Amino acid sequence: METKATIIRKYAEATLETKVDIICKYYPQIDGIINARIAAMKYIIWEEKEKNRRVDYGELGVRVQSRNGYSDPTGNEASFRANLESAIRKCDFSGDILEGIDNSEKIIEEAYILKDMMEIQHLYELQVDCRVSEERNLFQKYLNQEMNLTDIASSCGIEYHSAVKKITKIRKSVKQEITEILEVASCHVGTK
Repeated sequence: METKATIIRKYAEATLETKVDIICKYYPQIDGIINARIAAMKYIIWEEKEKNRRVDYGELGVRVQSRNGYSDPTGNEASFRANLESAIRKCDFSGDILEGIDNSEKIIEEAYILKDMMEIQHLYELQVDCRVSEERNLFQKYLNQEMNLTDIASSCGIEYHSAVKKITKIRKSVKQEITEILEVASCHVGTK
């Protein structure tokens, strides 16, 4: 099985059509792949920020409150982490959220890749939802790995080969519709 990083890297290097294929192939895992990578990015950023903060204060370990004033390190951390997740998901790194981070360009680039994955997955779901109810139910069960081709053939009372054709036809149609949407959208980016 491919690692999350490998899937994301393949996606980043893929053509529009191949991106749609990747979303289809890893459909049940896409949310988990995206969420796991965002969690890892948050951890990496937080740890680097903390390391830099300790270095700035000349600390060797955990800092103890030394002045009179209100301090809520746990609340500050929770707030920062929530803002960080939102920044990654929305690709909005305004303010100082990545200040002092060594590879901030790489983080921003990966955030855009993850955002693109989320958007294409959402498009995929919408296109699947547009299918006639029987096709939609079968294809969703196939995508979510609730039914394999043998199960589909059995439930529809058709031969295995016909089930393969049926799923291939639906997949091809969904892919074509999404690819057309993406091609039209990419033609309009930056135009007025």
